[in-house]
Amino acid sequence: MVAMKLGLALAFAASAAAFTAPSRQSIRNAPVMRVEGLIGDLPPFGYFDPLGFSKGKTIDQMVSYREAELKHGRAAMAATLGWIVQPYFHPLAKDCHISHPEDPIQSLYELAPAGKLQIFIFIGFLEFLGLKIKERDDYAAGDLLGASKLVDNTDAGWVDYQQKELSNGRLAMFAIMGFWIQDLLFHKTGDLLFAPMMK
Repeated sequence: MVAMKLGLALAFAASAAAFTAPSRQSIRNAPVMRVEGLIGDLPPFGYFDPLGFSKGKTIDQMVSYREAELKHGRAAMAATLGWIVQPYFHPLAKDCHISHPEDPIQSLYELAPAGKLQIFIFIGFLEFLGLKIKERDDYAAGDLLGASKLVDNTDAGWVDYQQKELSNGRLAMFAIMGFWIQDLLFHKTGDLLFAPMMK
């Protein structure tokens, strides 16, 4: 058992090199892939479009893609936070007749149709609100609260904030997919990677 733990620790340590920052020389020599007019050049990848979705697209099409990315990223960030918090804090579970609040997918199956309808109506309201906000003349993709009126993309702090939101949203989309897959395959919502090594 100790040998297995030591082997896993060495494997993780060896693979940690994959997460180190690339040298400045390799960044300089990397091909420049970007869409002018959009924030999104994020280190270490630069403009990340491995499947080439941005090739031959107009700026309007790319703004539409960016808006969808922001929307999905925000929903994924909320879902990831909810997935982590729900097993420990679920004040409404008993009132909603949910007997397994520690498992979000099981909770969804146990939720009454009226509860599912409420969620559907709330999502529809948010979509309607988003469509109404888009009608503003000064609307910028994903800017639901009108922050682009106060600052523009010449402000380094604002650009940094937008890049962090993109990075966190992208990470959260992968995180929530991982949570779903783990729950569907193993019927466990907790940590299956590191928790067994700590025993």
